[in-house]
Amino acid sequence: MTGEIFDIKRFAVHDGPGIRATAFLKGCPLNCAWCHNPEGKRPGSEICLLELQCIGCGACAKACPNGALVFDSAPAISRERCIRCGRCAKACPAGAIAAKGMKITAEALVAELSKEEIFFQASGGGITLSGGDPLFQPEFTAETLRLARAKGFHTALETCLYAAPSVLEALLDLPDLWIVDIKLMDEEEHKKKTGRSNAPILKNYERLAASGRPMLTRIPIIPGYTDSIDNLNSIGKYIAATNAKSAAEPMFYNPLAESKYKSYDMEYSLLRAQPYTEEQEDYYRNIITAAGVAVII
Repeated sequence: MTGEIFDIKRFAVHDGPGIRATAFLKGCPLNCAWCHNPEGKRPGSEICLLELQCIGCGACAKACPNGALVFDSAPAISRERCIRCGRCAKACPAGAIAAKGMKITAEALVAELSKEEIFFQASGGGITLSGGDPLFQPEFTAETLRLARAKGFHTALETCLYAAPSVLEALLDLPDLWIVDIKLMDEEEHKKKTGRSNAPILKNYERLAASGRPMLTRIPIIPGYTDSIDNLNSIGKYIAATNAKSAAEPMFYNPLAESKYKSYDMEYSLLRAQPYTEEQEDYYRNIITAAGVAVII
């Protein structure tokens, strides 16, 4: 069973209990403006240009079969010509160009993640699959989780839950922990700000809640997108009514993704957004708590 990943994060402490190894899978059905992993949105490699590391040798341009690398005062990639083959990244001696995205078997992925086993044992950690969204590659995700569990590892799955009900059913009992997020309760706002209806997400959320599987609900709080009082109050009430066992974890906006968008020549819609102050974060937590949900700080 082969799938696509774009990164592995070792010594992860925010992707489930204990110290974890997190694999980031390619592909996501949503198109959120605030996404911190834009390189994971679509299948195949994404070519990343780190301009400050470029030594101007021109090796990348010579390796490119489509003439997509150009040099003026600084290197640039013609995204229209780029076929994302990754030859430029292999040719670059300075690491200024990277191809984010690789094929790997489930066995090889679990073997790679298993290198952190000593930390799992010491901390009660394990393996987490994130993305992108792992439900975009359901068969690969299922096989990876099975192999990880066969080795005795705790498994967690981070997902937006946008998938066919059959996908959820096939995966339902495989993660030891489901980490899911609810962004917006209003369907039209969800379509406008993520590109998709939230109806499949809520249907899957309710099925997951009814199953009794361990889960954590994350709420991205993004300036101008998800941070209205009505939205957060509605999400809190929904979680409380649907699954009293799930705590809520607010995920507050931070600007760290901006440099990523620049390196991929992608538009970043939050250029003028500011991180929340501690007082603002407390204010939003209180809205969710008042709706009847335990909030993780």
